[in-house]
Amino acid sequence: MSKFLSRRHFLQMSGAAVTLTTLAACAVPGAAPASTEGGESASGETVNLTWDTFRGPGTGWNEERIDTFKAVNPNVTVEFRPLTGATQQDNYGKMYSMFAAGDLGDVIAFDPSHYHFWRAINGNIIGAIDDLVASDNLDLTQWYEQFIGLQNYQGKLYGLPSWGWAGADTFVINVLHFEQEGVEIPDPIGHETSMETYGEWARQFYIDGERFGLSFAFGEGPLAVLCRAFGGDLIDAEGTKSLLLDNENSQAALRWLYALAVEDQVLPAQAAFPAALLEGKITMDWGGSLNVRNFARDIKDETIAKASQGLMPTDANGKFPSQMRGGTWNILQTSEHPQEAFQFLKHITSTEGCHSFNLVAGQGALVRPDVVDLLIAENPIHEWFIPNLENGIPAHAPANSRGREYTDACAQYLALMMDPSQPIPFEQGLQGLHDSIQKVLDDAPAA
Repeated sequence: MSKFLSRRHFLQMSGAAVTLTTLAACAVPGAAPASTEGGESASGETVNLTWDTFRGPGTGWNEERIDTFKAVNPNVTVEFRPLTGATQQDNYGKMYSMFAAGDLGDVIAFDPSHYHFWRAINGNIIGAIDDLVASDNLDLTQWYEQFIGLQNYQGKLYGLPSWGWAGADTFVINVLHFEQEGVEIPDPIGHETSMETYGEWARQFYIDGERFGLSFAFGEGPLAVLCRAFGGDLIDAEGTKSLLLDNENSQAALRWLYALAVEDQVLPAQAAFPAALLEGKITMDWGGSLNVRNFARDIKDETIAKASQGLMPTDANGKFPSQMRGGTWNILQTSEHPQEAFQFLKHITSTEGCHSFNLVAGQGALVRPDVVDLLIAENPIHEWFIPNLENGIPAHAPANSRGREYTDACAQYLALMMDPSQPIPFEQGLQGLHDSIQKVLDDAPAA
């Protein structure tokens, strides 16, 4: 399997001196130039932008984007201020504090799939960019429709896509175990394998004290996709109601997991990806495209591990079980330089910007068809991810923007429900999980 390109190799290949105007002309036929004539700011005066993000620090990607932007916008200076909190949620907390103090940057990211996007809009932190898009004639079809959809709220567009994938939509597979057992692996782009079959494989490949047939992360993302794999869902599209007590398909999904975790006890207590998968101690890990890509990339010994994936069966609506997850680059609503900030957003989300966001920054940015094509040319494994990028199911978010409480409630009670060391009867566990989720959804909107 080919390795990803180094930053130096990428810059040599793509040409770091490619101008923003050239990129815009290539990506958006007939569109207005990405910067004003001569590369100056809209006013012709020196403009200072600040960029606050935890995406990419230490990789060189942020600096490369600033340098290539500056090359054709000499009157615009971009100060990169990396956010380095211990967790992503710590960084969002830092951004809320910076906003309250009047010190938040012009270019920021409140990602929908971390459930902060709507809260930031309601808090007047990020501004709509519809007028900027219209005046620029920006072609939004450059990106997959799914990820542009994530940038919209109440009829307005608030950003351009950064990272994105189809969530916990696949079984990351160690092919060698299948070959050793004489079991045919599923088609990596097909959706014909039933959930019952995956459950049988989880039991078949389990070897007490040596190997787990399946590892499942007890979190909101895998839980939502699990429900969808059985034709149900976790919460409703409006984000106000848990569906666990009303939807028999969602209950069937949880019974499937409960049987493996509690009754048969063939699942590890916690997800063990990626080390155990690379060491041949797990046959399948419930993950997503980024996990598949990283697993294939990190294999050192192909006598121990070899990568493939298995997708879940198509639902009754012809959709592929998934949870479209993605990020967004936003502009501070009170920015004094929205036009220049918008041009910088275009620069970091362009074909080249997104491509290097994958290769240099190491992000799972599968948000543009042209970039996916480039990634396929470098590593054919990316072709496996196209079906769900084109036909996945959007994530449902809490209407009250209490995203962290929601994900915590899912993770904490699901782990408790699936703990074989202190088993909870299924019906009791189902009720408890439902109550934990509904309590969050019923709370007042986040401030």
